[in-house]
Amino acid sequence: MVQVRSPGGGFDATIGNLSAGGARLLGVPDRMVRVGDPIEIHCQGGSHVAHVRWHFDDTCGLMFEQPLSPRAIAAILGSRLLQ
Repeated sequence: MVQVRSPGGGFDATIGNLSAGGARLLGVPDRMVRVGDPIEIHCQGGSHVAHVRWHFDDTCGLMFEQPLSPRAIAAILGSRLLQ
């Protein structure tokens, strides 16, 4: 789970298909995001700014403003390899 801040408000969502360039959010409440919206994801390891690229039902695709490092990806996924 991650916390998301969007122009429509804040909500919790699940991250799926995470890569350095983007991710998929699952469990997005109705009318909370629109294509093109800037959003901020807060999770283990900090916060990351992205833009909504597509939105369908309760799922949306994101593109990060700055590519995520392997360390940031591992932190988001909750990897125990980082110490």
